[in-house]
Amino acid sequence: MKIRHNANERAYVFRYEVGDLVRLRVDEAGEGAVGRAGQWGRVTAVAAEPSGALDIQLAGYSEAKTSMLPRLVGVPRSIVLPCEANGALAELPDQPRARQETRSLNPRTTQRVVVNTAVAPASALPAWAASLVVAGCTLILVVAAGIAAKNFGLL
Repeated sequence: MKIRHNANERAYVFRYEVGDLVRLRVDEAGEGAVGRAGQWGRVTAVAAEPSGALDIQLAGYSEAKTSMLPRLVGVPRSIVLPCEANGALAELPDQPRARQETRSLNPRTTQRVVVNTAVAPASALPAWAASLVVAGCTLILVVAAGIAAKNFGLL
C-alpha cells in the first residue's frame, strides 16, 4: 500500500496494492452486496483509477477455506482499512515532526527555531569522510591555481 500524510501529519492510505490485507469497516451497500463489517482478507485485484475498487479474497482469512463466500468483488476502497495478518487493524506510521525550540536572544525578544529531526539517509558520508573530500578538493584547487599562475607568468 502507498501511504501519504495530510496537513495534520496524519497517515492515510493513498492506494492499496495486490497482496495488502484489508478489513471491512462497514457493511457493503448496494445490489448483491454480501460483505459484512469485520470481514477481512487479501487484496487480489485493484481497479484502475479513479475508483480503485478492490477484489478481496476472504477464504483462508476471516472465512474458512471452503466458505460459500470465497471473495468480494468491486469493494469500494472507502469502506476498508488496512489490517494485520490476524485481522486486527494496522497502525499507520505518522510522519516525523520537526521539534520546535524557543531561544531567548535578549529579555525583550524570542525566536522560534525549527530543528529537523529526520534521520539522514544511509548513503550520507560520516563527518571524517566528508572532511577528507573537502581537503582533497581544496588541494586540487590549489594545484590548479599554481599551474594557472605559472602559465600566465605570475610566478
